[in-house]
Amino acid sequence: MSATSETTWNKGRVVGKKPPLTPDQVSLIRMLLRQENALRDLALFNVALDTSFRGSDLVRLRVADVATPAGVREIVEIRQKKTETRNARPVQARLSSGTRDSLRAYLTASEKPLHGWLFTGQGARWSHTHLSESQLWRLFRSWLEKARLDPSLYGLHSLRRTFPTHIYQQTGNLRAAQLLLGHASIESTKEYIGTEQAEALEIARKYHL
Repeated sequence: MSATSETTWNKGRVVGKKPPLTPDQVSLIRMLLRQENALRDLALFNVALDTSFRGSDLVRLRVADVATPAGVREIVEIRQKKTETRNARPVQARLSSGTRDSLRAYLTASEKPLHGWLFTGQGARWSHTHLSESQLWRLFRSWLEKARLDPSLYGLHSLRRTFPTHIYQQTGNLRAAQLLLGHASIESTKEYIGTEQAEALEIARKYHL
């Protein structure tokens, strides 16, 4: 078979782990969403970063998960859809003041009931249906494009990795990253955020030939 008759499966694609966003990239995307007054998207982006939830859990949040009649919660607690049969322990996340502010603005404008889905499609037709994971990815891709970042370099796991990776880089506390991600094993967390590779690259930077 000739070499020209086959197409390599990963030609033109970035394979392997997708990197987390940097603090500067996070700030840029937030600024762009604020400029567009994209209340839902800003709240979604902020909640995704603060909670580090998987896409499947993020899109299935209900208003009651983040708010009460008295206001927006500081602590969010869920049971992960992927691991609920193996790990009965809920996962908790703390929402920053900025994230709570963006949620208040979004919930005030959308007037969603407590029992309703938190993140829905826009317009009357889609207002009672939660976003799908593919819709979440399309939104994330659009944010990356607005920030002039190449979407092929990132994935939804980039959102999930961003905050735990930042915490680990700032504190060296791998256990905190494990709890944020809801991993049962700290080895899974090491592999997920690539701590050993990152440390090796940092050593190489300091001690190059």
